[in-house]
Amino acid sequence: MRCTTRFTIVAAIGLLCAAAIAARPDEIKPGLVCEIFDFDQDDPLEDFPVIPAKTQPAVKKIDSRIAVDAAAQPWPGTDLRENFYVRWTGIIRIPSDGRYRFFLESDDGSRLFIDGKQVVDNGGRHSMREVADRCDLKAGDHEIKIEFFQGDVSAGCRFLWRPPEGKKEIVPPSVLFHRQSQE
Repeated sequence: MRCTTRFTIVAAIGLLCAAAIAARPDEIKPGLVCEIFDFDQDDPLEDFPVIPAKTQPAVKKIDSRIAVDAAAQPWPGTDLRENFYVRWTGIIRIPSDGRYRFFLESDDGSRLFIDGKQVVDNGGRHSMREVADRCDLKAGDHEIKIEFFQGDVSAGCRFLWRPPEGKKEIVPPSVLFHRQSQE
């Protein structure tokens, strides 16, 4: 009986540990966290807005990639067409050391930050245009933030890259992640 009790206690502790590990808030999950903020105003946004820390987004979801062309329809997952701001955050998993070229194509403004450093600035109000820059990155996980704002008329945002020895393409879902605690 003593052996059975000891086994039951050890098994119960093991299950509790497994449950705690499974629910870790720092667990890495696929996709970027997308937060969309609506601005009810008559004048279109002219630049990236300042979002107060406690402001809740109108929509919060997970996007596996950033490739939106909403020229003739509302922004995906919303009924918004004008005066909104989108922020994607998470992790980009760089497969190998090297010089990476990043592209943001947007209508209106967009910008990319990696590890807190601005890499691409495609700011201002404009029709769909692409801006690119490059940076040297080590293999591994890097914090990423992409911001986009929409003033009026058409909307769209695409995030592309050209890895070393690779071709230009939409950044694939296989390298975009977020921490469970961000959900």
